[in-house]
Amino acid sequence: MRVAIISVGNELLRGDTVNTNASYIAKKLTELGHEVKRILVIPDSVEEIADEIGKASRLFDFVFVTGGLGATHDDVTSEGVAKALKRELKINKEVYERVKTKIKSDSELAVRKISSVPEGSEIVWNDVGAAPAYIVENVAVMPGVPEEMKNTFEKILNRFEKLEYFEDQVRVDGYESRILEELNKVVDEFPDVEIGSYPKFGYVIVKFSGKNRERVRSAVERFRQLLKRHEISGFLHD
Repeated sequence: MRVAIISVGNELLRGDTVNTNASYIAKKLTELGHEVKRILVIPDSVEEIADEIGKASRLFDFVFVTGGLGATHDDVTSEGVAKALKRELKINKEVYERVKTKIKSDSELAVRKISSVPEGSEIVWNDVGAAPAYIVENVAVMPGVPEEMKNTFEKILNRFEKLEYFEDQVRVDGYESRILEELNKVVDEFPDVEIGSYPKFGYVIVKFSGKNRERVRSAVERFRQLLKRHEISGFLHD
């Protein structure tokens, strides 16, 4: 399945908050064998949320959205989702009753805002905070607070089929320039294996992944053989 992840929040764009949600979601989906094709960070703007979610829902099989489900003026994600999918934003009675018992506020406005979701949404209850997640068409919308996101995301993730996916790594001392010839040769010989090179301080991690375990293993072994032949130190990285 081809997936997009959209993180909503001005605080992410300013660098005030690290976007751990997107990396968590991407890693979990990848481990199940699904392809994360886009990760976007967008501001708290109804128009921009609607535009990006509308495009992503048409281009990809499924879209995960995080952030902007609270009660403040800049929590406008549900409005954007409703606009993108051309659905009316309505108070969900079950959510309303539950939110009333969970938030420490006398503000009817806050309860009504958190309880308003696009018409026809399937509610995914949040056991950690007040605002629930929901699924509408091929879009899942979750809270931005990491623990709340994880709580609701894991429930949604259980619906995703686990596909064949394997990965392995080789660590090589030094810089990427030392291994370009060997790396390019393996990339050419194994077009069905995804190969990525990730420079670190003083070493490089080369990751091999794909749907066929034997092909991944063969690519790793071929790379190690080439490194050994050219007397470049490399070893499997745990």
